[in-house]
Amino acid sequence: MRFAHLAIASLTAASALLGACQNQQKQDDIPTKQAALTPGGVKLNLVKDQTSQAEVQEAFGPPDLVTHKDGQQIWTYDKTDFDWEKRSDYATLILIGQGGDRVRSSSRSTLLIVYFNDKDIVTDYRLSAIKY
Repeated sequence: MRFAHLAIASLTAASALLGACQNQQKQDDIPTKQAALTPGGVKLNLVKDQTSQAEVQEAFGPPDLVTHKDGQQIWTYDKTDFDWEKRSDYATLILIGQGGDRVRSSSRSTLLIVYFNDKDIVTDYRLSAIKY
């Protein structure tokens, strides 16, 4: 009988440890307006000689940098998103003598430069997106 209680306690402890193994994932929250800052989102939202500054701001939010050159206003969006995942394998430590945390990460950097004429209409744009 005592062995049965010990076995049940051991199984309960093991299941609790297995339940403690968890995957945690954190991603920087991206505001909804900036979600369109992808190659597809840019192509859908920007049309040369048609899209206005107000429409650009509605799609992508306020620019990170505003400059002027040769009578044009230039808006720059520079966004970097970080993704990481941390996995803790506590059960591995107990059951086979090894364990620890594993972390995986990736980043995505997007640079969008939008050129406007004197009527605040998009004349051109450049997009660079890198994932590493």
